[in-house]
Amino acid sequence: MMKMGKHVFWRTAIACGVAMATSNSAIAQQESEEEPSRGLEVIQVTSQKRVQSVQDVSVAVTAFDQKSMEKLGIQEPIDIAVHTPNLNVKNVLNKSAPIFTIRGIGNAAFTSNSVAPVGVYVDELFLPTNTMMSFSVFDTERVEVLKGPQGTLFGRNTTAGAVSFTTVRPDHDGRGYARIGVGNYESADAEIAKSFSLTGDVAARVSAKWLYQGEGTFTNRLDDSNRDLGRVNAFAVRTGFLFDLDNGELYVNLHGGRDRSENEPWVGIGRSALDNPTGPAPELPGVNGQQYRNNCLSRADNDIHAFINNSNCVNRVGYYDPYTDVREGEFSQEPVIESDSFGALAHATLDFDTFSFVSITAFETLDKTTEEDFDGSPFRIGDTSYSNDIDVFSQELRLTSARPLAGKTDWITGLMYYQDTQEVFDLYGYTDRVNHDVQVDFTQDTTSIAAYLHTETQLSDKWKLIAGARITRDEISFDGGTTVVNLDDDFTGDVTFFSVDTPILVDDEEISSTELTYKVGLDYVLSDDVLLYGNFSHGYKAGVWNGFWAATQGDHSSAEPEFIDAVEFGVKSTLMDNTLRLNAAVFNYDYDDMQLFADLPDGRYTIFNAGSASVKGAEIEANWLPTDNLEIIAGAGYTDASVDAEVGLLSYSDATPANTPEFTYNVVARYFHDLSGGLYGYAQVDYTYQDDVFFSLDNLKAVSQEAYGLTGFRIGVESDEGWEASFWVKNLTDEEYFTEILTSGSAGVLSGQVGSPRMFGFTFKTEI
Repeated sequence: MMKMGKHVFWRTAIACGVAMATSNSAIAQQESEEEPSRGLEVIQVTSQKRVQSVQDVSVAVTAFDQKSMEKLGIQEPIDIAVHTPNLNVKNVLNKSAPIFTIRGIGNAAFTSNSVAPVGVYVDELFLPTNTMMSFSVFDTERVEVLKGPQGTLFGRNTTAGAVSFTTVRPDHDGRGYARIGVGNYESADAEIAKSFSLTGDVAARVSAKWLYQGEGTFTNRLDDSNRDLGRVNAFAVRTGFLFDLDNGELYVNLHGGRDRSENEPWVGIGRSALDNPTGPAPELPGVNGQQYRNNCLSRADNDIHAFINNSNCVNRVGYYDPYTDVREGEFSQEPVIESDSFGALAHATLDFDTFSFVSITAFETLDKTTEEDFDGSPFRIGDTSYSNDIDVFSQELRLTSARPLAGKTDWITGLMYYQDTQEVFDLYGYTDRVNHDVQVDFTQDTTSIAAYLHTETQLSDKWKLIAGARITRDEISFDGGTTVVNLDDDFTGDVTFFSVDTPILVDDEEISSTELTYKVGLDYVLSDDVLLYGNFSHGYKAGVWNGFWAATQGDHSSAEPEFIDAVEFGVKSTLMDNTLRLNAAVFNYDYDDMQLFADLPDGRYTIFNAGSASVKGAEIEANWLPTDNLEIIAGAGYTDASVDAEVGLLSYSDATPANTPEFTYNVVARYFHDLSGGLYGYAQVDYTYQDDVFFSLDNLKAVSQEAYGLTGFRIGVESDEGWEASFWVKNLTDEEYFTEILTSGSAGVLSGQVGSPRMFGFTFKTEI
């Protein structure tokens, strides 16, 4: 039998890294006084705002601890999707602005003010916009993906679920590590974290991460420059202080980041020319863009190369991409990503006889500019610059019971004040399409106030009642709009379809709503190792302003709030002497006024409310240690979602929402071997599969990605002395696939984003 020491700790900790939902039975790792036996260790989570085993909460949760994130190569939030059933995450601006979709519920809109129905939290601070979600994941204690409406404890705009990141706090033991890595495309990364005991009552921790990629994965052939695009240079740092108080503790966290990377361009696919739909591209610019929706909107197979390099698929000025390599093109826009962020957090906990008091004060600011060549051509018909200046402030006060009320009821109650201001300045470069650019400049202010109560009542030895409610007041104001700029009086091409003389503005208008969200559930302990649960949740997401460019008065309108009624039933089991954890859940959602994103025939984008939507599905996840040397983690998800909606002249009937594959599954297999002398070797293979997915409500073949799978590999050696060396590969087979396709009538294109190519590297980590 192999040695069981520090090595088995990370092995068993990783085994619970894909752990779903709920169990009221405490799962203790089997131990003996001489040597621990094989078994699964449980991650501690805070999905119910108190520290609990992931097996003890009636929420569908997929959780990752620090070790599992390292072994899976999770570097940023988007990386968790491939290891989480029914979670889809994509960057909507190539390397920036992730959009999260859980169980078919998400928001495909790319404007920064379009708050998604998946709440993303870092140390319990809500991040309101996708431009804030490209942060580096480092020195992170755990990540929890909570599925289904979280409208009581987590609150704001979490009709689909929540993704919660918890960073590592300081300690007096001096724990720390250093990690360095190198890889292809001249990539390198470095990470360091260390705790210090400053006094008997004060501990500090400093952590930092640097990401670098000196060679981009795209090549710009414009003017024979042959310059590679997509380089990375990003740095982040965090400093924390933990103060021990007489009856509690105070944690203060200061953090910041700087990104000076390059964006990646879109692959400009083009649309069919009506005047010669089967012949060569037209020689003259100015083909009517409203007739570009024919031949190029169908795909015969899943080959990206069959979809580009087609002389019949041209953009508004008659250009098509002549390069067969999907990572080559002629790109006119400078691919800038410039981001500076800073934040501060103070988390105080005071313990009393019957309750504990928590105060969380947080501030976050981000100044970011992202530029993209949306049309993927040498012309300025879709060259866009997005600039956002965002300030977020949050204050939460919370009381948590220290012992059950009347011996039966645990409770949590609290107040939340939240405010954010977004200064948005987006410039759409259209001068080669029409005779000007389009500027969208506005300020959006959001204020949210909420009060909540969550209870868990032990009805008997077998039954537990869970009930909670939250009352929320949201106010969202919008001031600004669309203006034509850079007008060229000598232009001889298409006439503008914008209002040139009169800006389209909204004068500080406000939308507001006050809503009650709630949850009722029952847990039933079938045995010490099996829990059954069921719950009903009513969730709500506030209205949202249309931050896209406007062509006529009224385009900068607001969508109404959306509502969800969700039913979920689940089971959690721990079997075979704690070597197999098997969990499953089924769910059914009814949506009212679902907020959706659409590309209108005149080239505009809009956010609107659907007539109705329904979502149903299931998930199953398993962790298994079949032998002392082998570990298997697997998960599968099924989602059946449909939407009926009308916007303008468009009508969608039984449409599949964007970014919602019907099936997903993932599997990780790790084999461990004692090499003697305090060394342990391991090999890991992971595979993830995503079914066909549409990127728009049109459900057109061209705006979709057929099913594909990605394979990863890692092999390494770990020492009892605290160091580890590993070699890893992502996308082993160099699969080519689209992560996003977006249509534009104004640019006359379908444009696609291509997933990462094969990446490989070597990593060394040591304790310090």
